[in-house]
Amino acid sequence: MNKLKTKLLSFSCLSILLLSTTLPAVAKPKPTTTTIYQRAKKELPTNLYGLYRIIDRVARANKMDNLPWRIVIVRKYNINAFATNVNLIAMYDGILDQLSGDSSALACVVAHEMGHHIKRHIAISQAKKKELVAKIREEAEREVLGEKRAANAEATATAVGSAVSRRVVKGPFGGLLSSVLGSQSRNRLSRGQKRINRIVKQKQQELEQRIAQESRNNELEADEVGYIASVKAGFEPEGCLRAMEVLARTPGAELDTTHPAVPKRIEALKKLIQKYPPQTLVKEGEALISKTKPLTYDISLDKTSLRINSVRGGSVADDIDKKFGL
Repeated sequence: MNKLKTKLLSFSCLSILLLSTTLPAVAKPKPTTTTIYQRAKKELPTNLYGLYRIIDRVARANKMDNLPWRIVIVRKYNINAFATNVNLIAMYDGILDQLSGDSSALACVVAHEMGHHIKRHIAISQAKKKELVAKIREEAEREVLGEKRAANAEATATAVGSAVSRRVVKGPFGGLLSSVLGSQSRNRLSRGQKRINRIVKQKQQELEQRIAQESRNNELEADEVGYIASVKAGFEPEGCLRAMEVLARTPGAELDTTHPAVPKRIEALKKLIQKYPPQTLVKEGEALISKTKPLTYDISLDKTSLRINSVRGGSVADDIDKKFGL
């Protein structure tokens, strides 16, 4: 989402900002349909409970429940959320507050961030950036090397000409001619270095533009996933538009940056609603949800996030017992 940035944070940074609501000591819930949600409502803080229910439905309705998801709340009033690390979604207090009472809008934001993981934007973006940096550096070095060779060739020719002039033209005129040639050589070298600097600067700008365009493309792709996935999970399609209305009130929302301008994203969402009718999506999602059970949850092993377990549950020991017995 706009300023719903896809960015990497170290866990040392996360531990400072995350979950000052203190994650409760969660008793391992039994995956019974009738009790797991009741247990979660008692054990989890309100916002964390809501996010758990959203991820549970979105994952089950879209076959995204093969791996566990993690959710954290960042205690800072930003209208922001982001996907980072492995299947981790971070939600800021500000976005939770502004979308309070609107589960459909919040579901679209969460599904958008899940989309970044599903589409591998995080892993690919880092690799892609390295690839682009290497390519730009190679291009710059090739052009710079050409400029250096030309400048050195000119300097060598000038030095030879200067030496010849001193031998052929004797007296003060020879020295003057040599001085003029030397000055011309220095000027050529200076101009050559300036050209080199311009090439490098231009290549850097091209790299930044490519990365920004890639980021904008990723955001639009995640918007599409967010709309489809949240509607399949039974949330209102207009929720995505309401989430965008909140983003439209943030500074710079009308500009293309690393994210497309919010008005462009709203228009794209309206086209998606026509392209993928909500009624069809809902039926597909309901069919998938009916075949699965509610996902269990645990505190992640690093104690910084709530882990919504995959369809296999959250315990290797339980899985082994289930497969082979005691």
